[in-house]
Amino acid sequence: MGMTCNEYRQGPPAGNEAAKAHLAQCADCREFDRSWDLLREYPAIEPSGGFFRSVRRKLQPAVLRFAAPLAAAAAALLVALLLTHPAPPAAPAGPVVTEEERELVENLELLQNYELLRTLELVGENGSPLIEDKK
Repeated sequence: MGMTCNEYRQGPPAGNEAAKAHLAQCADCREFDRSWDLLREYPAIEPSGGFFRSVRRKLQPAVLRFAAPLAAAAAALLVALLLTHPAPPAAPAGPVVTEEERELVENLELLQNYELLRTLELVGENGSPLIEDKK
């Protein structure tokens, strides 16, 4: 099966057998191949010294036209967020200990002993002794 014009033009101009056979039969592709040869013979064009600087200078106003409204909208949004959501209150400097908590820590040993006595069922729920006096 031979190569089509589209296949020849899509791929790089190559010297394989299928491409050579197609060029022998197709005048349009020979003209296409000759165009590439002419382009290769043409000398490369070098940009002038200020070319890239000139392009940047021409693009800069377009970038500023786009960036300035965007920056203004972002600033307005930030101000609106700061005004509608006040900063959270500052956390206290240290832990706040109530008088009840301080008393629990001071009597921790007594509390542990009470729990032990309840476990052994020697003290009732209300703290009264469960040991019955024998009469």
